[in-house]
Amino acid sequence: MLLCQTTPLNELNLWALGGTGLVAGFLGSMLGVGGGPIIVPVLTLALGLPIHVAIGSSLVAIVANSCTAAGIYTQARLTNVKLGLLLETTTTPGAIVGGFIAAVIAPSILSALFGLILIYTAYTMITRRHFMSDDTQPDSHIAQPNSTDNLSSSLSNSYYDQNLDKVVTYKVTHTPVGLGSSFFAGITSSLLGIGGGIVNVPVMHLVMGVPMKAAIATSTFIITITAAAGALIYYYHGYIYPIIIAPLVIGAVIGARLGAELAQRARGVLLRRIFGTFLFLVALLMFIRTANVV
Repeated sequence: MLLCQTTPLNELNLWALGGTGLVAGFLGSMLGVGGGPIIVPVLTLALGLPIHVAIGSSLVAIVANSCTAAGIYTQARLTNVKLGLLLETTTTPGAIVGGFIAAVIAPSILSALFGLILIYTAYTMITRRHFMSDDTQPDSHIAQPNSTDNLSSSLSNSYYDQNLDKVVTYKVTHTPVGLGSSFFAGITSSLLGIGGGIVNVPVMHLVMGVPMKAAIATSTFIITITAAAGALIYYYHGYIYPIIIAPLVIGAVIGARLGAELAQRARGVLLRRIFGTFLFLVALLMFIRTANVV
C-alpha cells in the first residue's frame, strides 16, 4: 500500500483533514479556483501524504466543493452555462496535452514561467483603476469587430447582484482568446495540479468582459467537469482512500456553501483584490517549488 509506506492510516488527523477541506472549500468556491492549491500542499507538506494520493484526494474534494458551489451559483443565475461548456471544449484537451508534456519537460521550468505570469495577472487584478465599478466590463470600451456576431450574442447573460441591488447585463468578447487561454488552463491544471480556475477566472474577467462574480461562478462550473474526469483516473490507479476523502469532502461541502453565499453578497472589487492576493501566494509557492526549497 502506497499510503502505508509514508503515513499509517491510524496516524491520520481527521480533524486536520476536515479543517483543510473547510478552508479549501470556502476559498475555492468564493474565488472559483476549486481549492487544489490549498489541499495538495497541506496533505503533502503538513500531513506527509504521497503526492499522487494528495492530488487524487484533492480532486475528489474539489468535485464535492464545486458541485455544491455550482448549484448555488446556478440557482442564483450567476453561472454562464453556455460560456462554461464552450470553454470546457478546450480545457479538457489541454488537460490531456498537459499529461503528455509532463513526460518531456521539467515541471520546475514551467512553474517558474507560470509564476511570473501569475504575478503580472495578480498586479493587474488589484491595481487597474477602470475596474472600480462592480458592474463595469473590463475592456468593454475597446472596439471589438466580432463582438456582435452570433456567438458573442448567444453568450450574453445577466444576473442579479445582491450587493449592488440591481441586474447586471454583460456581453462576452474576445472569444478566441478565451478558448486559447482555457486550453492553457487545462495544461497547467494537469501538469502543475493547481486547477484551471487560476487561469480561467482572470481571463474571463480581464479579457472576455465577464463581471467578477459571473467569472467565479462559471469557473466553478467548469472545474466540476474537469476535476471529475481527473478523479476517475486517480481512482482507477488506486490513489483514492475513503478515510482521507470523507473528512475532506465534509469540510469542503460546508466551506463551499459558506464561500458561495459570501461571494454573492461581497463587492466585486473586494473579490478581485482577494483573488489577486491569492494569485501572489500561489506564485510564491511555485517559485519555492522551482527552487527545491520544499
